[in-house]
Amino acid sequence: MSNIDRLLLRKSVHFMTGCLILFLTYFVEKDILLILFLIGGSFSFLTFKYKKFYLLHKTSNASLGTLFYPLGVISAFMVLYNLPLYYFRIVIMVLTISDTAAYFAGQIFRYNGNFVILSDKKSIHGVIAYSAITLIILLAGMPAEINIAFLILALIVAVNLEVISWRGSDNLTIPLGLSLLFIVNDLYSFNPLLISAIILAMASGCFLLYRWRVLDRAGSLTAYLLGVYFISILGIKWIVPVLLFFISSVLFTKLHARLLNMNRSSISRNAWQVMANILWAVLASILFLITSSEIFIYFFIALLAAVTADTWASEIGPVINRKSFSIADMKMHPAGVTGGISAGGTIAAIAGSAIISFFSFYLFFGEFRPGTIIILSVSGFIACFSDTFLGAFTEEKIARMNFFRQNGNFFSPNDIVNLLGSATAPVLFLLISWLAGFSYP
Repeated sequence: MSNIDRLLLRKSVHFMTGCLILFLTYFVEKDILLILFLIGGSFSFLTFKYKKFYLLHKTSNASLGTLFYPLGVISAFMVLYNLPLYYFRIVIMVLTISDTAAYFAGQIFRYNGNFVILSDKKSIHGVIAYSAITLIILLAGMPAEINIAFLILALIVAVNLEVISWRGSDNLTIPLGLSLLFIVNDLYSFNPLLISAIILAMASGCFLLYRWRVLDRAGSLTAYLLGVYFISILGIKWIVPVLLFFISSVLFTKLHARLLNMNRSSISRNAWQVMANILWAVLASILFLITSSEIFIYFFIALLAAVTADTWASEIGPVINRKSFSIADMKMHPAGVTGGISAGGTIAAIAGSAIISFFSFYLFFGEFRPGTIIILSVSGFIACFSDTFLGAFTEEKIARMNFFRQNGNFFSPNDIVNLLGSATAPVLFLLISWLAGFSYP
């Protein structure tokens, strides 16, 4: 059986299963439905490795779609359990009808406008068909009083969940993502038109960053998701310091590359490089959402100050000074060596940490507290030196580990050093505050 025939068979099973689920929602109680979904999910997982069920599960060795599918249905049903069933029916129809329409549109116009964002190949015609059917489903399935702006947001979210797919993960992300959107709309008040504009603006901006080779494909996707998270969930004041760090880093990186005649493709940042700089700040923001404690705002600022100081030092230092002092062997080396310190890089680190701390603190608190701002700046600056110290004494050892020899393109020893170095910023903030006699809520 050809790969096309296998895919057609699995899509047929996918479509019929969705239709069966939709049919059951009209005649079976919710408790029984959940039990049936759990039994179906267990069957899918138990038979996944058996060759006799291969045609039902596999279109390629990379596909995990039939494992994501039951997870998507179960998670969506549980999220929407206390809401009217029409929400769950909409989710299932999008997963069943829209996804199938995308497949057939893609087959009719094969190899015409195909693209890949993560790992799954999508087609322009498939996305158009998916969008059109999803819009019809939303218009028909939602109650008449629903805000049209929310329908637009739901459509945009559904399309995002479809095209950003890894090994069939859209079978999970479409039902779960739409269900979370529906439950958030039921529990909270927000401006769906503003969120839609933010999503479209972030998508356009990150696409341009990819086209301009500032970020690679995975890096631009990561930046897009982070941008939507910061603006939509946290607000403008959280994204401004991140943008200040990112834009300044890009500009200094471009300047560094131009002055030193570096290859443009070598300066494109990947997803791991993006996350190595922002991961702890994202974690601090999540902890703030959970606890509402201001201490995590201070941690957020200190972490951004640290990565800004490190990036500015790395990009500006070699432009100003051709030599740097290595703390690894206490000798002078060409600028840019791992673990190197230069006067230009040190001044850049101080400036980066201070500027981020100053503007971020004012954005969050609307006032200037010189003592706290100085502590934040010093914490970020010293954390930058922690990164330098770790780079000098550990990066080479990390690079010799078997994992990094075999997965050199996955993430680099320098990413690990950046993560470890920046993680010292909140600790330094607490320590310096304690020594200076400052206390925070």
